[in-house]
Amino acid sequence: MIQKYTHLVPLLQLILLMGSLEAGCPVYLTISLTGKTQQDAFLEINWGPNCYGPPQWVGIYSQDPTISNFQPDLRINGIFNTTGKMLTPIKLGKLRFPGGWNKQDSGDQTATQYPTGKCLPHYVASYNGTELLTVDCLKIQPNWMNQIKHVDRMQLKDTFLPGTHASGAVLGSSTKSNSILVRDYLVAQQLDVWSQLVFGIRYLDFSIGYKNMNTEKDADNFWIANENMLITPLLGVLRDVRQFVKRSAEMVVLDFSSFPIGFYKHPEIYSSLFRLLRQELGDEAYRRNVSKDENCANRNFRELLLQKRHLVILFPTQELPYPEKESNMLCPPWQRFSTSFMNISQTLDYMRLLFSRKPDSPVRNVGWIFTAVRSMEQTLNAHQLQTSKERAAVLNPKVNKWLKGPWGNNANVVAMDYFSNTNIVDLAIQVNARKAFIMANNDYINLEIFNLN
Repeated sequence: MIQKYTHLVPLLQLILLMGSLEAGCPVYLTISLTGKTQQDAFLEINWGPNCYGPPQWVGIYSQDPTISNFQPDLRINGIFNTTGKMLTPIKLGKLRFPGGWNKQDSGDQTATQYPTGKCLPHYVASYNGTELLTVDCLKIQPNWMNQIKHVDRMQLKDTFLPGTHASGAVLGSSTKSNSILVRDYLVAQQLDVWSQLVFGIRYLDFSIGYKNMNTEKDADNFWIANENMLITPLLGVLRDVRQFVKRSAEMVVLDFSSFPIGFYKHPEIYSSLFRLLRQELGDEAYRRNVSKDENCANRNFRELLLQKRHLVILFPTQELPYPEKESNMLCPPWQRFSTSFMNISQTLDYMRLLFSRKPDSPVRNVGWIFTAVRSMEQTLNAHQLQTSKERAAVLNPKVNKWLKGPWGNNANVVAMDYFSNTNIVDLAIQVNARKAFIMANNDYINLEIFNLN
C-alpha cells in the first residue's frame, strides 16, 4: 500500500498541474497591432478558448487588484462567446522593465530572477459580482527556461520554443528607410530583439543582406533584411543577443535562415559573416561534435550549460568554403514549414497535418520550425493588399488558439510576425512545464495505482 501511495502522489500532482493550467475562463492581456508606434499601441483583453463559465465583468488595472480594493481603469460588462478578444482604449505607453532588464541597465549588477515572470503595470481581473475569479497581467519572462524544473533535461526537439519570424525587422533609429513600404509592409515586429527576449522569446529568425557601405569595418556591411530589402544593421542585434544571454543564462536558438541580398555566388561573403558571428557570439555558441555529425536538436539545455554556452546557431554550413564549413559552432538547419502562401482554412489543415504527428505527417523525430505568417505576395494574389500588421492580426490569434489544444504538446519552434498580440510565451511555458513533469515522473504514472483495494 505504501509503495502504491508513493506512486500516486506524482500522478495527483500531474492532475493538479494540468487542471491549474486550464482555468474555467482564462482572461489575459496582449498588445494590439494598432498605433503607429509601440507606445501608442492599445491593450487587448483576451478570453478563452472554451470559456464556458464567462465572468460577469472584467476590469483593467494599473496596479495589482489582489493587494487592495482598487477601482479599475476600465470595466467591461458581459462576455458571451467562448473565445474572443476586445480592443481597449488603454495605451501600452513606454516600456520600462524592472529588475535590471532594460537594455541600458548596467551589466555589472545581477538582474533579478523572476520565477513566475514579472508584471508590468497592466493587470486584468475577472469577477462574478465582487468575487474575484482570475487575475493576469502583461508580464516579462526573462528567466522562464531556468525556472521550470527538469526542462533542462528535455531535448531541444521536444521543447516548445516560442519564436519570432523576421526577428530583427523592427522600426528603429537605425532602420535603413522609414518609407511607407518599410513601415507598413516589411517591418515584422513591434518589439526590438532585446525586448522580445525579455518577454520570453527563445527562437530568433534572421534573413541577412549584404551591401558594401564603404566603411573600414566589414561588420557594417551586414544587415537584417525582409522581403528582399535591407531593414537594420546586424551588428547591434548580435550584441543585444549576447548581452541578454550573459545576463539571463537562458538558452536561445538563432536561425540564419536566408540570405536574399548580396550573397549569391559569393562564398567569401558567407565567410565574412561567419567571422563576424565567431567574433561576436563565439564564446556563447554551443560546440557540437562535428566528427559524429551531431544534430544539435538532440541536445538539451543542460548539455549547453555544461559547456557554459547559451546559444544554438543554425546556419547553412554548405554555403561556407572548407574549413569553415566544418566549424563546430554552427549547427545544420532544422526542418522548416511555413504558411506564407496559405489562407486561414489551408493553414488549419496544414497545422492538423504537421502537429498531429500521424504517419503521413512530414514532421519526424528532428528539430522543426513552424512559421505562421502570411506573405505580402499571398495577399496580392488574393487581390487584397494587407499590411504586415493586418496579416498578423488575423492569423496570430487563430494559430495561438489552435495551439492551446493537444497540438501544442507536439510543437517545437513556432515563429510569428508580431508575436505580441498573442500569449504564445505563456502557452509554451505551460506546455513545457507539463511535458517536463511527465518526463521526470514517467516511472510513477502507472494505471495500477487506481486498484488500491
